[in-house]
Amino acid sequence: MYLLTIVITIILIEFVIQYLIKKVKKEFPWFLENQDIYPNFDNKKFKNFIKLSFDKKLGWKRKSNTTGFDKVGKNKIKFSIDKNGYRKLKLKKKPLVVSFGGSYVFGRQVKDEETWQEQISKKNNFNILNYGVGNYGTDQALLYYQSKKFNKQTKLAILGIVPEHISRIQSEWKHFSEFGNIHGFKPKFEFKKNKLQLKENILNKNTSIKDLNKIIKKIQETDRFFKDRFLKSLFKFPYLLNFIRNFNFNIKVIFTFFKYKKNSQIKKDLFLDYVINKNINDSHRLFLENYSQRLFLEIFKKFKLEALKNKHKSMVVVFPMMQDIKKNSNINYTNYFNNIVSKEIKVLDLTNEIKKNDLKKLYVNKINGSHFNKYGNKIVSKKIKQFIKKEFNEIF
Repeated sequence: MYLLTIVITIILIEFVIQYLIKKVKKEFPWFLENQDIYPNFDNKKFKNFIKLSFDKKLGWKRKSNTTGFDKVGKNKIKFSIDKNGYRKLKLKKKPLVVSFGGSYVFGRQVKDEETWQEQISKKNNFNILNYGVGNYGTDQALLYYQSKKFNKQTKLAILGIVPEHISRIQSEWKHFSEFGNIHGFKPKFEFKKNKLQLKENILNKNTSIKDLNKIIKKIQETDRFFKDRFLKSLFKFPYLLNFIRNFNFNIKVIFTFFKYKKNSQIKKDLFLDYVINKNINDSHRLFLENYSQRLFLEIFKKFKLEALKNKHKSMVVVFPMMQDIKKNSNINYTNYFNNIVSKEIKVLDLTNEIKKNDLKKLYVNKINGSHFNKYGNKIVSKKIKQFIKKEFNEIF
């Protein structure tokens, strides 16, 4: 009788958990189930992605002579891409510097004239061309730099990263590491036989929606995050086991879902914060893994080598996300950049500088940080300008 009671109780708990996961999943798609391994692609959206954003060599990029919008609360922030592929300049000056990287280089959620590049340029007699692309990894930024031809006046190339890039460089399909980013197929480098080897983007412009399941099946074998991250977060029968395995995370999400049921914006911001925090924790651990360290380092070395071919000086800027600053484990990446990477290429790690400030004044979103706001970009611009003047004064 006692054993029967236990079995019935476990079955009831299983049904309750399944009900909760499916209910919360409607607003928190990061609760994964079996069908998410092969998500439903909208044919129209996929074709639109191929037409407007797809790039075989890079995965994706903003097209020249286009505009777009970021949302900050109820406001729309317009941004524009120049005919040459970089973010629109307010004033055209000598293009002495070029910058490549992800959204912290692009300047997501601020106006064209509010990026750190423009805040430096407007007080000096040169431009810093902004080739940042949202959600890029350092591997894509390197490949983008390799693909461009530059004005002979260009003297310095900046590679901007966030610490989480140590994960991005090992990803082939973003959905396996950033759940829900289903169009994010990309190339990646592997470190084999003591050298970098490029594994090209598996998509091409002729890929149709009917090809995607076969492609996804192949990527499961070569993208480490399918096993390391995706499967570990997957709910399948019995749901109870997965719930217990990630108990703190799961219970926090469900609690937030019901607590802020009538405040969708706070709920949305908190959900994003939980997900970013989880990914940040994973990325900080990778800075202690030998393969991840070496792969990242070889990409930086490759960037420096490519810069030398272009007769450019080179540097790396580390932009911390709000969650990076809040974690004691940020020592993992600060040690890595200051003690290992800096021996190969000049590095400006902004972590300690950002720590000195009130974080809520620097980032767009006060809960999850998101990106630097205008003031945050101003703080960053001052530090980058000082570093350039100190390390590359002969250029200017």
